[in-house]
Amino acid sequence: MQADECREVAEDLLDQLVDHFGGSIQSEGENYWYRHSTGIKAKVIPADGEISIDVKMGLLTRAMAPQLEREINRVLDEKLG
Repeated sequence: MQADECREVAEDLLDQLVDHFGGSIQSEGENYWYRHSTGIKAKVIPADGEISIDVKMGLLTRAMAPQLEREINRVLDEKLG
């Protein structure tokens, strides 16, 4: 995938996270941040041929980790086939 395609997939992923869990998205140059008031922070870095996702969760939000991981995997599987 080209960088533009990776960026589109990253934006779709972030939109789905906001729809599913709430929170907000901020762009930082070519990278994106997903933030939720419960302490979840995810940095999404689209690049040529790859998307890197780094998720940080507070102690109280770790119970949401399996749901968040499933949603991320579902969207990526849908978009990347």
